[in-house]
Amino acid sequence: MKYLFIGAGAMGCVLAGHMTRSGKDVTMIGRGENLRAIQADGLKMSTPSLGNIVVPIKIMTEEEYQDRPDVVIVCIKAYAFDTIKPLLNRICDESTIVLPLLNAIRFGDKIAAGLTAKPIVLEGVAYVACDRVAPGTVKQKLDFFDIVFGMRQGHEQIPELEQMQQDFVDSSASATISPNMLQSALRKFVRVSTISAVLVYYGGTCGDIASSPERLDFLGDLSREVVAIAEASGCPFAADDDLVGWARDSALNVFPEYRTSLKTDYDAGRPIESQTQFMDVYELGRSLGLEMPAYGEVVRKCGYEV
Repeated sequence: MKYLFIGAGAMGCVLAGHMTRSGKDVTMIGRGENLRAIQADGLKMSTPSLGNIVVPIKIMTEEEYQDRPDVVIVCIKAYAFDTIKPLLNRICDESTIVLPLLNAIRFGDKIAAGLTAKPIVLEGVAYVACDRVAPGTVKQKLDFFDIVFGMRQGHEQIPELEQMQQDFVDSSASATISPNMLQSALRKFVRVSTISAVLVYYGGTCGDIASSPERLDFLGDLSREVVAIAEASGCPFAADDDLVGWARDSALNVFPEYRTSLKTDYDAGRPIESQTQFMDVYELGRSLGLEMPAYGEVVRKCGYEV
């Protein structure tokens, strides 16, 4: 299968780098300093298991790309979706598969609704701890890369999912085809959205969460609200699936200086995915009749009126 990655940030580069190393047909779309650095010197990757490596990845501008991919993997920040719509409309047809891997709930529906082209749009989430430390240079901070993906609600599974799954596994990732991507996205948000929310609300790092009973309690409140959304949406987690404890353990067991990518952007004064990671969660919960007091505090902190 021919893969096109749109977005040369940390997560996209790490996955595209591993897939290139495993011999998959991969091209990336990049911009600015990052594009020029990778074209000149290759993608520099630091990983826990491989150390420092350089991957000669194919990367070009949107205008230069004239091919027709089988699979488009969207790795941009959610707030930048409008900037890639012209590219998607140009390169996609009804057989093209589009897989968004970003921190959002039901973002595939937004992609499908926003395009004049009619590709097969999936839903997906990825678990990876990584940063872009310099143009053309990324660091995979922890030795895992988990991808969960599947069809949007109401769409029948396509056979290409199994080939994609195998391609991801060949590339040192674990990959799961999910029958319920809303539940899968909410599972990730129990940990990722909630920890980001605590870090933005209070400041600091995961070490500060671990040393503060108040912050740990707030993390628990946020996690329970996400779990309640899953139940109210008709896709509850198993009774013995302690996701609230999982979120707490994640904050306690990571290295103390750890910040989520959202918090790293927040501290640097860059735009953050507050709409998809916080406000969309709050609004989904409220639409289901839930009070959502903890998320309400976070979205107000981010400047939303609720």
